[in-house]
Amino acid sequence: MMSEQVGNESGFTLMETVFVLFLLSLFCTLALPSFFTTSQNKIEKQFGVEVREMFSQARSLAISQEKNWRVLVLPNKIQLQKLGSNSLRKELAVPAQCKFTHHLPKNEVTFRQTGQAVGGTLALSCKSGYQAVWKVQVGSGRVTMEEHR
Repeated sequence: MMSEQVGNESGFTLMETVFVLFLLSLFCTLALPSFFTTSQNKIEKQFGVEVREMFSQARSLAISQEKNWRVLVLPNKIQLQKLGSNSLRKELAVPAQCKFTHHLPKNEVTFRQTGQAVGGTLALSCKSGYQAVWKVQVGSGRVTMEEHR
């Protein structure tokens, strides 16, 4: 014999369902944009570190191989090349929302066999507010990097 329970059905009431949907929509409007911004900031910061490493690699290669190396700055990419050769050692694509500005002769920084550099200042600015500046010290060939948000 089965007894019936009247008025005690399982499931959500209309108010509970509306409340859960409200909480989900609130989460989506507040948390998800922050997540995408954080991931974009990480991409920009990682690109800044990779550019700094490219400068260090160019200087190290110039000293170790006793050949001149250059870092070529183009509008949408930056390349590491042996001077006098079109062989490409490394290439980085500039993030779409970022732009380079620079004061470099011939759009490049050249590292000589002694480790000295011929270059200037390279700046990256992004729509998100991230900014990075690389300053090439001519005498020593060292590159310093400053980041701002």
